[in-house]
Amino acid sequence: MIHLLLASLFCDHMVLQRNQANPIWGWDRPRQEIVLTVEEGPATIAPLHIRTGDDGSWHAVLPPLPAGGPYRIQISDGTTERTIHDVLVGEVWVASGQSNMERALNDSAGAATTIATETTPEIREFKVTRTTALEPRREVGGQWTVCSPATAGSFSAVATYFALELHRRLHVPVGIVNSTWGGTRIQAWASVPAQRAVSDVDGELAHIAALAPEMPKLKAAYDTKLRAWEHQNLATDTGIAPEATGWANPATSDATWKTLPLPAYWQRHGLKFNGAVWFRTHVAIPAAWAGRDLDLNLGPIDDFDTTYFNGVEVGHMGAEHDDAYEIPRHYVIPARLVKAGRATIAVRVFDRGGDGGFGGTDSSMSLSPAGENNSSLPLAGSWRYRVERPIPLVVADWSKYPLPDYPMPQDHPGALFNGMIAPLIPYGIRGVIWYQGENNTDAPRHYHALFTAMIRDWRTRWGQGQFPFDFVQLANYKGGPGWPLIREQQAMTLAEPETGMAVIIDIGDPDNIHPADKRDVGHRLALLARSQVYGEPGIITSGPTLERVEIVGNCVKIHWAHADGLRTRTGASQVLGIQLAGTDGRFVTATAKITGTDSVVAVSPDVPAPVAVRYDFADNPDGNLENAAGLPAAPFRTDILATSQP
Repeated sequence: MIHLLLASLFCDHMVLQRNQANPIWGWDRPRQEIVLTVEEGPATIAPLHIRTGDDGSWHAVLPPLPAGGPYRIQISDGTTERTIHDVLVGEVWVASGQSNMERALNDSAGAATTIATETTPEIREFKVTRTTALEPRREVGGQWTVCSPATAGSFSAVATYFALELHRRLHVPVGIVNSTWGGTRIQAWASVPAQRAVSDVDGELAHIAALAPEMPKLKAAYDTKLRAWEHQNLATDTGIAPEATGWANPATSDATWKTLPLPAYWQRHGLKFNGAVWFRTHVAIPAAWAGRDLDLNLGPIDDFDTTYFNGVEVGHMGAEHDDAYEIPRHYVIPARLVKAGRATIAVRVFDRGGDGGFGGTDSSMSLSPAGENNSSLPLAGSWRYRVERPIPLVVADWSKYPLPDYPMPQDHPGALFNGMIAPLIPYGIRGVIWYQGENNTDAPRHYHALFTAMIRDWRTRWGQGQFPFDFVQLANYKGGPGWPLIREQQAMTLAEPETGMAVIIDIGDPDNIHPADKRDVGHRLALLARSQVYGEPGIITSGPTLERVEIVGNCVKIHWAHADGLRTRTGASQVLGIQLAGTDGRFVTATAKITGTDSVVAVSPDVPAPVAVRYDFADNPDGNLENAAGLPAAPFRTDILATSQP
């Protein structure tokens, strides 16, 4: 029988939105009286009395609280009591989208310095567990984590830089609700009802249902293609080398092995190879733990591992998991192996490409009695390592990575809204930051309509007005013709009230869909919030944007808004990225230069009678125009065709 449950959002270290009412909800027995009190902190409120419904659900609304804390919240039904400790009140933002929002701070440029010098416990992140669902769920997994040097590495990099800047400016706690899933379409994040007005979502759902009988065959065929690609592009583990067969044995000395601070990827410590590397550490098992199951947590390991305790294998993860590199390792050490005194933990890691090693945070590596995380032994720190089989760094042809011929569960219409957004509603928030679109570049035509419908639907369901919805326009990347079209569709979404767009056409990586510079992305989102949401004066939030075009003879004069201090990034006299076309629709690169304070003049001998102009309208353009604030000019074209094709 249910006894007083809280939605997962309401747990230790949570952040509530300041200066507005905050809903709180959960479940208990039907028609049960519940009392909620707020204690400690800079403000007090009268106890709230709530009665559960016939289905056992309950919903309370905390009155507005001032920023600060920590508060303590007590909830009781007379027989069961729940306490939420260390509650802060400040600014709460949802961070959502695909992998570039999901990407961890550890994987971004300058992470080590940021983690060591900028983290603060007044920033917290709630990481929503990846979940798909056919219908809106009431609950989802996750927990609030306090930002510290030991934990920040696993936080969303973009959201962390955004939160750090807000915290520095506002001097209040900042909470980030991280609801992200890499490689996903916008259709998964929008509810099915929201999509019905703008797309044939029911037809897509019917198609998915019709595929069900064929799914085993389709999955088998895809698995064959995927394994063939992996065989051609990634390193293959041929098993433990004969000379390494005893390296897990605690009797084998590791005194001559070198050391590496974990968690870490070994390539970032001068070991420029893929392949197999062994890691070992020694711990002292307390007498009270002897004869008990132990929980061994190692965080994500990139890519595969076999893990040993005192020479006995206790867990492994291999190629059967395509996403093994991001799955946290949790293994149970059986009681029969646990004796008081010195114990040896050994991990054989095989890296088949890219980074290899331990990808978590300090707090993700621990050993504790099963179910007792409060008495754990930390495992982060200096481990000994020995190279078993170095393989020259693999260069995979990701352009030929096979995609499934069927929709994955996380791409089904509404699947992530149902599983990862609906359970968050109506948690008190200030707004949303969004970074997504890469997985819609193959079919960009209706992105604007879907995006707008999604924003409106989230706002309606949340019931907190037209909260700010700021998003990132896709960066420069050699991704094909759909990339400039998605950027155009994203820019069109600015017609929706209380939206803002961070342009990052200047800080991408032509060869990497996950550019390493996440600080500037977070900063540009923070500029939007500081100006439009928090009213900070004097903030420049946009680079130059198209105002109007004059065509006189063979000369095109482009006038820009937000153009104070118009310049090229390097000080060059030529403006790059501009193309002109005549009535034949053939675009050629123009010669262009800045004239006056807000305009650029472009000409081309190959276009004597221009009718259309484009700036940075390509997947990986070379435009170099910016304003005095260092913000780049936004891509545009004046020749929007009915087919929405370049």
